[in-house]
Amino acid sequence: MNRGLYIGASALIANQKRLDVLSNNLSNVNTSGYKKDIVLEESFPEVLLKKINDLPENKNAGGNGVTVEKDGQVYTAHTDNGYFMVKTPMGTSYQKDIEYIVDGEGNLSTFYKNNKGEYKTDGENYIVGQGGNPTVYTPSPSVIGTMGAGAKFHKIITDFSQGDMVETGGNLDISLKGPGFFKVEGQNGEVFYTRDGSFSVNNQGELVTLEGHRVLGKNGGPITIGENSDIKVTKGGQVISGGEALGTLDIVDLDNEEYLRKIGNNLYKMIDGVGGEEIPFNGQVLQGYLESSNIDSIKELVEMITLMRNFESCQKVIRVQDEMLEKSANEIGRV
Repeated sequence: MNRGLYIGASALIANQKRLDVLSNNLSNVNTSGYKKDIVLEESFPEVLLKKINDLPENKNAGGNGVTVEKDGQVYTAHTDNGYFMVKTPMGTSYQKDIEYIVDGEGNLSTFYKNNKGEYKTDGENYIVGQGGNPTVYTPSPSVIGTMGAGAKFHKIITDFSQGDMVETGGNLDISLKGPGFFKVEGQNGEVFYTRDGSFSVNNQGELVTLEGHRVLGKNGGPITIGENSDIKVTKGGQVISGGEALGTLDIVDLDNEEYLRKIGNNLYKMIDGVGGEEIPFNGQVLQGYLESSNIDSIKELVEMITLMRNFESCQKVIRVQDEMLEKSANEIGRV
């Protein structure tokens, strides 16, 4: 019965995190260039169930009863006579069916797809294997199956898919069509990335974001516009006034955008210890347009309703478990 309490409680915690993320997405539905967040959840490691007072477990690296199929980079494996061992930060999980890819170091790893459809393995779990094949753990006859302990919050990922283009007519409203980011400078000289092209001019005549961060040019410094009002921005990002080139916006794409983290004010920063793998921007720069958020408010609301129902179901599970514990303590104990 306590296991039911733990499963219900872990689901409530995970649902609460999802609700927080959904609420934040909905509050930014009208924020230019905002990219929605998605919560990834994972189950706690599956542990082995065994009969009491029986033989100790043993390990067998054989592959009896194993079938492995490959579809592109993805391997799908199934075992009849044992369990695959998946190494996670919370311990070893035992599974009958697994999906994995082989990473650059030859490890068998779980994976996810980024917004470009590329398989990524960073921060995922590893499968015990030998020679590129998963190892099968064959337990003693006392093992009768596995048991899970519910689901938990894993991490938040950002969906960088393109939002709709909204025409504003503003000379300093600039949007990006295609994957990429404007580079802006923080107060301490650090480099941030953004998709929000709602720019303005500060007292020094420099192009800045609405929060005052200087927009960087290809030369590594800010783009100085001065008092020029007749501003033209080409599809390549070059800023022109009166036929004179004032600079070119430093716009890049990132090959490792999964390491970007939101820091507020529609800005992104690479996580500590990881540098941005910048690659050329192959899209177009549109002047007089702003990119809207990529949030579908109807889908978010439907998901929120579903989440609330799930939340209520978990509450009922905990309530039933509590009532059963009360009966066992008060009535069965009395007998």
